[in-house]
Amino acid sequence: MGAEPDPATDALVRQLYWEQRGAPPGALGAADVRERLIEFLAQMRTDQNLVIPYGEPTLSSPSGWKRRVKYLIFRLGRPVSWRYDRLVGDLAHLSVGLADRLVAAETELARLRERVEGSDPGST
Repeated sequence: MGAEPDPATDALVRQLYWEQRGAPPGALGAADVRERLIEFLAQMRTDQNLVIPYGEPTLSSPSGWKRRVKYLIFRLGRPVSWRYDRLVGDLAHLSVGLADRLVAAETELARLRERVEGSDPGST
């Protein structure tokens, strides 16, 4: 009889797994996140106007007939997903705006910290 798995531990392990896949080590700063959001926004704005978005992974298949069937099904359902491409693009646009404000706030905070540390009477 083994010990029953702890649901909290399992949830933490799952969260850590997904976090490490989603964010590369270099994308820790607000400026890096802002750049990635700008790239994502550009991709969503491009995709919202295309019948078949670039690099659509669901349409690949080694078999020609499967590829054609997948293309037909995707093409028939595309009018529904266009709306969501636009909405995701709008959300990405808002996220870029928030990232801009965060970068500005971090810059202002660094400036204020430097000013406070520079005027500290104990530093002379």
